[in-house]
Amino acid sequence: MSVLHLLNRPEALDSCVAHVADGDAVLLLGDGVYAAHDPRLAGLDTSAIDEDAAARAVALAPPVRPVGYDGFVALVTEHDASVSWT
Repeated sequence: MSVLHLLNRPEALDSCVAHVADGDAVLLLGDGVYAAHDPRLAGLDTSAIDEDAAARAVALAPPVRPVGYDGFVALVTEHDASVSWT
């Protein structure tokens, strides 16, 4: 079962990455985009809402993929479940 982990706050990153399994993905949204350059995300399938990053002046760079809200919806439909980390 694949899970989409929705990270809303960078303070929740430790808890989030501790539960990420093979086939899972992480989506940074809201203030969660501040974690975009955290080395704990290395090797994880990670995306970030581009509008949230722009609003917070966070530059996104690989391995974090920028996605819009259509991409958010696509990620939700591609995974069996989602978990919000706040």
